[in-house]
Amino acid sequence: MTRATAFVTLLIALAALALGVPWALSTGSASATNGLACDVKTSCDVGEVEVFRMSATANAHAGTPSGSSYDYVVCCGGVDGLGTSCSGVHHGVLSLSATDNAHVASLGQYPTEVCLSADTVETVRCVYGADCGAAYACLATISGTTNAHVADCDGLDDYATKVCCYAGPAPPPVGGIAELPDASGSSGRKYIALATLAAAAVIALTAGGWYARRRRLG
Repeated sequence: MTRATAFVTLLIALAALALGVPWALSTGSASATNGLACDVKTSCDVGEVEVFRMSATANAHAGTPSGSSYDYVVCCGGVDGLGTSCSGVHHGVLSLSATDNAHVASLGQYPTEVCLSADTVETVRCVYGADCGAAYACLATISGTTNAHVADCDGLDDYATKVCCYAGPAPPPVGGIAELPDASGSSGRKYIALATLAAAAVIALTAGGWYARRRRLG
């Protein structure tokens, strides 16, 4: 790598940091920025939150932590300020047909919603898919988008659709393009970050031209 290339790479990395891009100055996957970890067990550890309860680890009904006495609970932790509020910086995980003995569905289809929230991170996001990927934690698997049963994510008797959630300082890259934080109050930082990126691009182009002229003259 030439000095000019290294210089340009450093400028791009610094601009990425200003944007809050998860891959900035990292050679690993996006999972390095996501401390969220979730598991289904009989009780949550200190520092973990109870997201919802399950009647079993497979082919199960669900319930809310306060409305159900099911033996299994989806526990999540690893992120400061993590909670289960459905207000503020949050995202819905699933909707339940009732607070106990419930079928589950994707968001908005049933009256009882279970959520993940945060107060010291900027983004909480949950999606459904065949694979969570490295950046998202798997909370559960579901048999369909409505009137569904739920199972854990251990690879045994799982359902095809996974409930995947992310909590961290910025959303993970999507399709190779990094997204800006979308939490409330972050718009000012977005404009600063964009200005930083533009300035870095100008400096990088100037440095590249200077280095090319120097080589020609040398």
